[in-house]
Amino acid sequence: MTLVLSGLVQGIVLGTVLALLTSGMTLIYRTSRIVNFAHGSLLALAMYATYDLHQRFGLDALWFPLVVAPSMFLLGLALYWGCIRPIRSAHHLAAIQLLLGLSIAIDALLLMRYGADLHTVDNAFSARFVTVLGTGYSLANLVAFGVAVTALTALAFALRFTAWGRRLRAVAQDELAAKLCGVSVLNVEAITWALGIALLGAIAPLLGGIITLTPDMGLRYTVLALVILIVGGTDSLVGTIVAGILIGVVQTLGLLLLPGSYGSLLPYVLLVVVLVFRPGGVSALLRRPA
Repeated sequence: MTLVLSGLVQGIVLGTVLALLTSGMTLIYRTSRIVNFAHGSLLALAMYATYDLHQRFGLDALWFPLVVAPSMFLLGLALYWGCIRPIRSAHHLAAIQLLLGLSIAIDALLLMRYGADLHTVDNAFSARFVTVLGTGYSLANLVAFGVAVTALTALAFALRFTAWGRRLRAVAQDELAAKLCGVSVLNVEAITWALGIALLGAIAPLLGGIITLTPDMGLRYTVLALVILIVGGTDSLVGTIVAGILIGVVQTLGLLLLPGSYGSLLPYVLLVVVLVFRPGGVSALLRRPA
């Protein structure tokens, strides 16, 4: 029982962080109906940028979200206006091909720049542990969890109560009606792309001591985020949060209770079950798009 409870706590912590990583992909899809297949590679880029800053200045990684997040925001704006805007009216395969190509290019550049060696970026909490239900947890994981909860809460508040959130929801519901009401669809999409990618820059510096950096990590996290997006439903931030926690718990308990690495397959089994029996995902059960 203690093992199961410990796995639940660990899964909730992991799942909340995954939900934050996926929330940017969810927002981007809601406004532009494009799946950002470069999402994981952009996360890897942010994490390696943190590694470079740490190597160059020797500062604690906890300071680097102040630099990396704004930089990723600007990168998101450049990506939208330079690449996505020109093809937004083209066939949907054009965006898929472009973003997959960008993902491959980022991974190749990271491999050329850093080689195949493994890297970590520790912070002040990496070597400190706390005991929860008789199990020791790295304080760095709990700090990342706290930041993820704070960021998701702020994002939900912004979606519900700010002018940008109202415009985003209007564009997501009916683009033509939003235009007729004077909403600049292009500006809403641009800010959403920038914010969705900036969220990666906000959490990436805190993950350097938790996740081992490898040049090919991008595809793994893109696929995982896509699983959470589908399981949660594409029209709901709440669905993304619930799905992220669900995936985190399922994967963690699977790795604890099943032999070998079979537990890592459970999120994909859950994906198949959702596609067969509830294609709308968690948001179809909630019936309340956020």
